[in-house]
Amino acid sequence: MRLAPMGGFARTGLRDQVRLAAAWSLLGFSRLLIVLMPFTVVRRLLGENRSTTESPDTVELDETQRLRAAQIGRVVTVAAAHAPWRADCYPQALTARTFLAARRIPHVVSFGVRRDGDALVAHAWVHAGDVEVTGGSGADYTEVGAFSWSPRKKV
Repeated sequence: MRLAPMGGFARTGLRDQVRLAAAWSLLGFSRLLIVLMPFTVVRRLLGENRSTTESPDTVELDETQRLRAAQIGRVVTVAAAHAPWRADCYPQALTARTFLAARRIPHVVSFGVRRDGDALVAHAWVHAGDVEVTGGSGADYTEVGAFSWSPRKKV
């Protein structure tokens, strides 16, 4: 999904317009949450804290879940590109996490750092199974935290 500069939103289908509007709104809410709340509060929304020493347990997704996860990533990326506020990796990760959980797709939100000269650069990325939803693979970063989420099994 890509929006053309002139009238691209108006030419997309209603379903895509709703998805983009929801993603755009949730990106704004995520940005507000990041600015107003300390990470300890936001952390509770991310899922179960997974130790960085644990092996990354990649969950097998069915084809429908894989397609939905990829679509969520595209929608969040397009909405972020058109946001008038800073919608970098962190708000994108929170937004993607919310949409994935709503679709009951297991996923992991990861945080990492890397050196860029004398500075440390932080990054957040989300993957669902083997699908890179937002933020790419995170291969250039040292993972410092990860939060996994999967739907509860019905008893």
